[in-house]
Amino acid sequence: METRFVKSQTLYPIFSYVSFAVAFILSIITLYFQNIYCFIMTFIFIGIGIMSYFIFIFRLKKYFSILIQTTSDILEQKEHSSIIIDGESPIAVLYSHLSILDTRMKAMIERLKQEQIHLKDYIEDISHQIKTPLTSMILREEMLLEMIDDSQEKEILLHIYSQTEQIKDLIESLLHLAQIESHSIEYHKDEYYFDNIIEQIDYLLEPLKQKHHVHFQLHDVHHLIYCDEKWMSEAIENILKNCIEQKDHSIIDITCENHSSYIDIYIQDHGDGFHLEDIPHVFERFYQGKSKKGKGIGIGLSMSKGIIDDHHGNIDVINHNGALFKITLPHKKTKSKFIVTK
Repeated sequence: METRFVKSQTLYPIFSYVSFAVAFILSIITLYFQNIYCFIMTFIFIGIGIMSYFIFIFRLKKYFSILIQTTSDILEQKEHSSIIIDGESPIAVLYSHLSILDTRMKAMIERLKQEQIHLKDYIEDISHQIKTPLTSMILREEMLLEMIDDSQEKEILLHIYSQTEQIKDLIESLLHLAQIESHSIEYHKDEYYFDNIIEQIDYLLEPLKQKHHVHFQLHDVHHLIYCDEKWMSEAIENILKNCIEQKDHSIIDITCENHSSYIDIYIQDHGDGFHLEDIPHVFERFYQGKSKKGKGIGIGLSMSKGIIDDHHGNIDVINHNGALFKITLPHKKTKSKFIVTK
C-alpha cells in the first residue's frame, strides 16, 4: 500500500516568511501614518506567519516520525507501507534515498537467502555422497573383524577401522563447520537447564575422560540458558574436549554466573594454557599453534565460536591457571546481541 504526500514541503515556510515581511512593512506604515487598519492588518499577518510556522514544524515532526518508523522497520526487516513524499526538500530527498536503500537491501537479502539454500543443498548432497561409501566401508571392516582370528591381521584391521572412523568424524565436523559458516542452520531455540546439558555431554565424553584421568567439577550450573540444545551441546562439547586433552591436569571447573540479561559460563582447565601468540587465533579454523595438543585439526573451537555467535553470544579465552574459556549468552528476554566492552 502506498501513501503519497503531495503538498510542497516549502509552502508553509514561504507563507511564514512572506507574512512576517508584510507585517514588518505594515508596521512601518502604521508607525508613519498612524492608520488603525494597517495596525489590524499587521497583527493578522503576524498571526498568519506564526500559524504557518507552527504548521510547518508540526508537519516536519510528522515526517521525521514516519522516517524513524520506516528506518526501524527496515532494520528489523518488517513489512511497511510505502510512502512517497513529493518535492525537492531535504526530507523528500532523504526518504527517496531511504526507499532506494530499502529496495537494494531486500534484493541483497533475497539473493543471499537463495545462495544459502543452494549451498545448503550442495553440502547435504556432498554429505550423502561421502557418508554412503564410508558407512559401507565401516560395516565391511566390522564384518572382517568378526571373521579374522589371526591377531596380527586383526591388529592391522583395527588400525584401518580406527582411521576410517576418524575420517568419518572429520568429514562430519567439516560439514558442520560449512553449515555454520554458510548460516544454513535453522536453530530451534528454547530454554534448557545448563546442568542437564552438561550431564549429557559428561556421559558422551566419559571414555575420553577416563583415558586422560579427568573429571568435571560443577559450580552453580542449575540455570536456564536460551539455545538450540543440540548445537549448543556440540559447542560446549568441543570446548570440553579441548580442555580434556590438556594432559597436565585432572579437574575441569565449570561455573555459571547469572545476570539480569545474560549468563556467563566459565570453563577452566588447569593445564599449561595457550601460548600468548596463539590466543588471538584460538578460534580460527585449521589454526595449529605452538600449544597444540591432541589429534584435532583446529576446527572444534571454530565451530563452537560460530554456534555461540549465531546465538547472539560471545566466547573468549585467557590464560588463568590454565586455559579459561568465558561464554556469554543473552537470556530469552534480551532482544539485542550482547556487546563486549573492553
